[in-house]
Amino acid sequence: MSEVTIHRIIGMARQESEEMHQYFVGAEHLFLALTRLKGGVTSEVLEQRQLLGYFWENMAQEAFAEDDPRPFPDIRHTPRTERILNAAYDLVERNVQPEDRALLLAVLNECDSLPIRILEAIGADISDLRDDVLSWTSSTPPIPPGVPLEVEDPTITLNVDQITVLRSMFSDAKRIYVKRALQGGFGGSTVLLVQTIRNGLLTAPAVVKIDDRQTIHYENMRYEQWVREILPPNTSRIEDLTSPPDSRLGGIRYTFVRQSGADAPVNLRQFAAEHSPPETRHFIRHALYEAYRPYWWGQQNQIYHFQVWQEYELLLPPALVLQVLPMEAANATTRVLHPGGSWSYKGGVPVGEVVILEKFVTQKVRPGILQVSAGAESEASSRASRVEIRGIDFDQTPYLRGQKVTRLVGRVLRTRDDILQQQVQTLEPDFDILADNIPHAVDGRSLPNPLRYYARLLERWVDGRLTPIHGDLHTGNILMGPAGDAWLIDFEWTRQGHTLFDWAVLEINLITDLVVPLLEESWESCWQVINVLDHLNRYTEVPAYVGRALADAIEPAREVRRIARELLAPGALWSEYFVALSLCAIRVPSWSNRPLAARRLTFLMSALYMDAARTQDHGQLGTDTINKTATDLRQV
Repeated sequence: MSEVTIHRIIGMARQESEEMHQYFVGAEHLFLALTRLKGGVTSEVLEQRQLLGYFWENMAQEAFAEDDPRPFPDIRHTPRTERILNAAYDLVERNVQPEDRALLLAVLNECDSLPIRILEAIGADISDLRDDVLSWTSSTPPIPPGVPLEVEDPTITLNVDQITVLRSMFSDAKRIYVKRALQGGFGGSTVLLVQTIRNGLLTAPAVVKIDDRQTIHYENMRYEQWVREILPPNTSRIEDLTSPPDSRLGGIRYTFVRQSGADAPVNLRQFAAEHSPPETRHFIRHALYEAYRPYWWGQQNQIYHFQVWQEYELLLPPALVLQVLPMEAANATTRVLHPGGSWSYKGGVPVGEVVILEKFVTQKVRPGILQVSAGAESEASSRASRVEIRGIDFDQTPYLRGQKVTRLVGRVLRTRDDILQQQVQTLEPDFDILADNIPHAVDGRSLPNPLRYYARLLERWVDGRLTPIHGDLHTGNILMGPAGDAWLIDFEWTRQGHTLFDWAVLEINLITDLVVPLLEESWESCWQVINVLDHLNRYTEVPAYVGRALADAIEPAREVRRIARELLAPGALWSEYFVALSLCAIRVPSWSNRPLAARRLTFLMSALYMDAARTQDHGQLGTDTINKTATDLRQV
């Protein structure tokens, strides 16, 4: 069956009518739209008879009416058009013909129409044409012409697949304008602000997210499960999902949200940069936290006893990178790796070893690379035990997301430790990245090296709360609504998970967004902030000596810290939150699009929070903090 629907052809016919300044859809507009389909039966049959060019010339002479007054506001269908469409839909419903061919036959059967008169005038025999159409076998499926697309932001470069998604999503538009790029998440997606010309008018902007087509479908599934019937109406809504069959990408169109008078969405990062700390604190607590708490985070929670890797391993690089080998490369002594095994979070599989993977699930397929993990569900543990496999011939063995991988053999090229060390090496450290500690005193003590300590965090047990969470609650996914309310977008990672995951993501993001612009790139500048954050960890406040600009930049993160304090599991151990912070921070050095100062600072923040979790385990966290936490929780 053709991928081109009658609905799509009607949209093209409306555009033909607009260009003729006629503002109604007649049989001639439907027929013109059919001739514009590349590879369609209409153009192929007319070209074989050398009639296509003559038809276009005569159609222009007969039908074009420049500057005719518009008789009514909408573009209406003529009675003949309605008869043609009803006949075409009847052929489709009876599975007689594909939709584009059904519409063509319906036009040819409507004898006294303008396209029929033109065809007869240029020498066509309508009966012969109809016979050709019925017996015609097209070598390729029909393809609509590309909608003109204009990128207004010079910093945006779109590839062929991204353009295909946009043209498919806005196929009924006359022109597409890509206005600007919006901040994407940690999944590597592209988020754009798009406007179109439709029916002669400039439409309202739309937020479009483009990513791997299977990822897009999974995001839509999570939206249906966790958002559409659960969250309040001011959550940004999915208006359209597009996954063109000839593209590896798909797209989601979200409700466009903006404040009054703004021409683009305003996210939390922009809001915080332009408003006072009290205004930002008020927004985070009341518009975001309290508005969504009845549905996420606070009210619907269960006590959750989990190993850290189950919730946070997904933030780290793959546990292993393998080169695929033939099955016979394995023998009776070859190590077999299963999802969820300690090899994933504790390490111990060296470079060069040949291993067997069993019972994994395909997570993502990229050119030349297959990613597998523990499962295909929305829980974070499904993203654990991630392995990247290179050298697979996808033409010989295709893989789809969610597909089980029964058995694969490969040689280890890199481990997670190798990848993390390479990422930190790009920071140009002034210390030994393989040492157990970072040789810089913070309140008289050195900090643990995250590269040497993170595995111990992954295998420890934590008491927390389990609730629905957003999963990627960074400042770019929190938009300001017209009434000062918070609108959330991007639900690719939404799931049931550790409640503090969202707030750790947001606190780290607020620090990188608001504090980093005040810093130099030097390590010394970063260490100064680390000392301030250490004081915040120990005494819940910024030290008095800190300048106003830095104190104001930290204040929104302090509000997040106050919210996190309310969401701690019974017992109020801050180590629960520090573990989350440390692993949310350690991933940032891998983001090459972040400033060097941000990547250096977050690496040190990871070390600081690992130390804070370890210190509290030993009963050494400041007693003022512990007592204050207990008092605050009793009040909550």
